[in-house]
Amino acid sequence: PGKIILFGEHAVVYNRPALAVPVDQVQVDVEVLDSDQPGVWIHAPVIDLQAELSTLPPNHPIATVILTVFQRFGISTFPNIDVKIDSTIPVAAGLGSGAAVSVAMVRALAGFLEQAISNHDVNSLVFETEKLHHGTPSGIDNTVITYNMPVYYLKGKPIETLKPGKPFTIVIGDTGVPAPTKESVGDVRRLWLRDSNRFETIFNEVAQISTMARHFIESGRPELLGELMNQNHEFLR
Repeated sequence: PGKIILFGEHAVVYNRPALAVPVDQVQVDVEVLDSDQPGVWIHAPVIDLQAELSTLPPNHPIATVILTVFQRFGISTFPNIDVKIDSTIPVAAGLGSGAAVSVAMVRALAGFLEQAISNHDVNSLVFETEKLHHGTPSGIDNTVITYNMPVYYLKGKPIETLKPGKPFTIVIGDTGVPAPTKESVGDVRRLWLRDSNRFETIFNEVAQISTMARHFIESGRPELLGELMNQNHEFLR
């Protein structure tokens, strides 16, 4: 699945809580097959990529995932395989497309290699690759997508499952305008370094909103979330 952060975006990078949920209406499918041609071939039409692993830069996100998995399982002689990646998750839309591809790849490669891997290990491996995508990621994308559950997330703390008091529906609008997370996270980092006191105050306010939002969700009062989202967005602006 993809993911959406409901509350706490950006602040979560600075050790404040965030609420995020999986988005099952979009997904990534990765298939790993034996290949007749030598090498590890990657086919990812969604990003117009068709290449052999050795031709990609070592820090390429997809190459990094594959190499990390091989290293994790002690694979020194690479198999001849085709890695086919299909995705319906919009790229650079805040829906966790990078983490979703990484999670799906780790699981597909582990399955092909007939190696068992826990959710905890999938999450850890993908977090390392997320650092390439986003520079200073919070870890929330890989966590929500790996475990496929709503979470109340605080960096470095045990995962807490978000338990809605009653079902509710959220409409997600995609503007179609790419906004790469790595760039926006970097922009906020530069602003924070320039005036950390101001931004720490903002992050504290956002943290309070996230805490209130969790209470409203778990007490079955989702109709109160809209106003909180408006308040949260004012701080994001």
